[in-house]
Amino acid sequence: TCALPILEEMAGTVNLSKKEQMIFDYVLRHREEAAVMTGAELAEAAGVGDTTVIRLARTLGFDSLKSFRRFLQEEALSVKQALSRSELPYEKIKNADCLALEEIPDAVRRQHASRAACDQVANGDDKYLRIAGMLIGAEKKYIAGFRNTAGLADYFTAVLSHVLENVRNVNRRDGFEDEAIDMGERDVLILFSLPRYSGHALTVAEMARRAGCPVIAFTDSVSSPVAKGAGITVVNQVDSFSFANSISSLALSMEIIVTLVGKLSGEKGRRRLEKLDEYMTKTGLY
Repeated sequence: TCALPILEEMAGTVNLSKKEQMIFDYVLRHREEAAVMTGAELAEAAGVGDTTVIRLARTLGFDSLKSFRRFLQEEALSVKQALSRSELPYEKIKNADCLALEEIPDAVRRQHASRAACDQVANGDDKYLRIAGMLIGAEKKYIAGFRNTAGLADYFTAVLSHVLENVRNVNRRDGFEDEAIDMGERDVLILFSLPRYSGHALTVAEMARRAGCPVIAFTDSVSSPVAKGAGITVVNQVDSFSFANSISSLALSMEIIVTLVGKLSGEKGRRRLEKLDEYMTKTGLY
C-alpha cells in the first residue's frame, strides 16, 4: 500500500474552525467507526451540522466527503494489515480483555462493518469482475486451501460446482499433488492462505506457476507469501477480537464472486442447478 499522510500531520497545516475541530477530534478518537460512517452519522456523533463535515473535508484538502471517507478507510486498512501480521494467536486472545462480556457482540459487529468498508478500498469491483470472468472461461477450476482455510476451499468448491463444470478441490493434506499436477495454462487456481501460512499452499502456488496456470490468491496482505507471483490478489482483513483469524471479509468476497459467476453462467448454469436439484430431491437432500 502507498504511504499516506497521517491525519495529525494534515491538520497541522490548516486552521480548523471550532466545529470542524469537534469533528476532527471525534475522528481521531474513533477512527475505525468514522471510516464507515456517513456524513450525517459523523455530524450527529460529533454534535455539529451536516455541512460542517463537508467543510472539514475540504479544509483538509479533499475534493469531496467521499474522498475523505476513502482516505479514512485506507488508513484503517494499512493499520489493520500491520496488526494482523504482527500478532500471534496466544497474543491475540488478549484483544477482548478490554471489553466486558456483554460488549463483545456489538464490538464484533462494528469490526465486521469496518472490514466490509476496507474491502471496497482493497478490492475494487473490476477485480471481482475479472475473477468471475476467469472462472467462467477456465477449462478447470482448482480451489485450494489448507489448515485454517481448508473449510473455505471446501465451501467455495461446492458452491461453484453448482453452476460450473470441472471445479476441483485441492486441500487434502496428503496427496494434494496428485490433483494439482494436472493444472495447465487454460485453467485457474483459487488459493486461500491466511496466517500462519501453510507450506502446502506455497507448494501448490509454485506448481501452478510452473504449469502456466493463473493464480488468484485470497490472503490478508499483498506482501503475504502466496501473493508473490499471483495474477490477482484479493486482500481480506483477518483482524478480530478473538484468537482466530476472522473470515467475514473472505465470506463477503466469496459471496460477491459466486453471485457474479451465477449471473454469468446464464442458462447453462440454470440447467445445471435444475439437474442437481432433481438428484438431490431423489436422495432427500435439500
